[in-house]
Amino acid sequence: MSTNKKRPTVHTNAKGFTIVELMIATAVFGTVLLLVTIAVLQFTRVYYKGITQANTQDTTRAIIDRLSQAIQFNGGLVTATPASPTSGTPYAFCVGNQQYSFTTGTQLADSPTSSQTPHALVVSETSGCTSSTPAQNVRSTSVSGRELLAPKMRLSRMQVTPVGSGPNPTVYKISVKVVFGDDDLLTNPNAENAACISQQGSQFCAVSDITTVVTKRVQ
Repeated sequence: MSTNKKRPTVHTNAKGFTIVELMIATAVFGTVLLLVTIAVLQFTRVYYKGITQANTQDTTRAIIDRLSQAIQFNGGLVTATPASPTSGTPYAFCVGNQQYSFTTGTQLADSPTSSQTPHALVVSETSGCTSSTPAQNVRSTSVSGRELLAPKMRLSRMQVTPVGSGPNPTVYKISVKVVFGDDDLLTNPNAENAACISQQGSQFCAVSDITTVVTKRVQ
């Protein structure tokens, strides 16, 4: 008596990925991942650029608004202190009893080096402030008053000039330019025409330049 036992059928036509298909899939995945990474980096750069620009503009506008209100409603004289007996470039000016001492072209830093400054624009209450009142040395750590700039910012221009002639002008032009960024991100970092270098760390550099004209309302 014989018995017939059926052997299990083994299918040998099962399909899988070939090495070529795996290489193609890996290349496609790598390309997609690279594009996503570039997009994220670009978004991050634009995001930080917007924050840097907004902070710089807000600082400049706050200075302009403070000066405008002081000139309009203080009622005191607006006088400038020359940088030296032979130079007409002011490094301080008074609006009534408020004195604004400043330096231009030098970056404000918490721990300044030789090319930086611990203060850049300081406003202080100074009774009887006139053009002969000595300005504070903002390059020294021992100054009184309020700093109006933030770290890594610098003043490239700070001008308050009367419009027209006469002993008691009532109209003044205010021009303020604030630059954010390290020296290596700027062209002419110590000059009035300082500007950001295109595409070189542009998210960490910003320029805000505002000019306005105000009229004294209180004499």
